[in-house]
Amino acid sequence: MQVFKSGECPDIMDDGGWYLFNQKGLFVDLMPFVESEPGLADDLQPGIMRVARKDGNLPGLPIDIALPLMVIHKEMFKKADVPLPSDDWTWDEMIEMAKQLTIRDEDGIATQFGLGIGQDIEEIEPFILRNGGRYLSPDGSTTLGYADSSASIEAMQRVIDAFRVHRVTRKPGEPSKAGDLHEGFAIALGYTWYVGNLIRFGLDGRFQIVRLPRMPRAEEANMIYMGAAGITTKCEHPELAWQFLKHYILERPERFRQTQTLPLTKSLARDSGMTEHPIWAKFIEELDYVQASGFYLNEKWNSSRQLINEEIQRMILNGADVAQTMRSWSRYA
Repeated sequence: MQVFKSGECPDIMDDGGWYLFNQKGLFVDLMPFVESEPGLADDLQPGIMRVARKDGNLPGLPIDIALPLMVIHKEMFKKADVPLPSDDWTWDEMIEMAKQLTIRDEDGIATQFGLGIGQDIEEIEPFILRNGGRYLSPDGSTTLGYADSSASIEAMQRVIDAFRVHRVTRKPGEPSKAGDLHEGFAIALGYTWYVGNLIRFGLDGRFQIVRLPRMPRAEEANMIYMGAAGITTKCEHPELAWQFLKHYILERPERFRQTQTLPLTKSLARDSGMTEHPIWAKFIEELDYVQASGFYLNEKWNSSRQLINEEIQRMILNGADVAQTMRSWSRYA
């Protein structure tokens, strides 16, 4: 913001998140440029565009695109004689598998966890969405009727129970001999960057990728991370800036041949080979279901992440009431 207000504002600005692109008056709407390019509007991934155009305009071209799926450690399943899951598995089925796959020593310390998910409001959000819940209203103005809805509370309770009741995933501060996520967790919530590293280091053959489990209310939904690059309203040559953006983001399929992020267009996904890749194809398909997460909709909510996570830890460690806690989150919107 300080750079924009200065006398040396750049023509193009990018951001690893979406905060800048929620600010009114900073960026030109890129849709007229998109519509001037033959076939481009149809080539853009519709799920990504649904989130990027949540306010109607397109303030930036999305970059650093990532989403989560479930990463299955095949050797651990085979050793425990547990059948590998399919894409239509349920949350309850996942928990039952995770119970069979959690191994603890004589002191009760886990040498292997059945499930790996973070104690983080954003890592839990996909399961909230898939149960038909939301943290915030579509305009981001309130949590009332959303974070405190029965669908959101039900999903959060199931996540907390995985830590507190079923003990299949590592609690905050819990001693562990399970090692890193790829070493000692049979089922893990894995984002694009995590899977990209598995592929990069030749470990992907040990794993299978499946969709997130179906929640009781069975909504097809997922979250997405992305930043963007846009043309500032102070740019004196926006057409030239658009040509640069177009080349930088839309015309280099080689960037996605060894990657940790997802491409913005269908043609980039195809030309880079991702649509034919046994792992990346799953992530490309999942883009159809992404929705705007809470941190895109409300900056106060986004900046309150640490405070909310502390309350999640209290639910896990101290048994704080889930419904009561989530009803109190109205102060973060």
